[in-house]
Amino acid sequence: MPIINNINELNERITIVSISANAGPDPGETETELFSCWAKIRTQTISDVKALSGTDFANTIDIVIRQQQQAEINNTMLVKWRGKKYPIVKINPDYAKKEFRVLVCKLVS
Repeated sequence: MPIINNINELNERITIVSISANAGPDPGETETELFSCWAKIRTQTISDVKALSGTDFANTIDIVIRQQQQAEINNTMLVKWRGKKYPIVKINPDYAKKEFRVLVCKLVS
């Protein structure tokens, strides 16, 4: 089954954010918006919630984006969507077709 059947399914705008420690004596972090792109957000089904309960993948969402982006994405970055920031748990690239990449992000309450 394909990840996306139609490109129109990429209908949510997300922003990839990098967090870095402040340079200097003051504590804190600096947030830098790297780029924005269109995405498809896939939430967990009820059976997924039950099966993944107690694992690292409990309370996660899948964010599908195009494989080729303006910058390389790693799991130290955050995804900003609808005003909230989500840490990236896992990145699943598409080595075969090089079309779409899936970012597994943690829902933080």
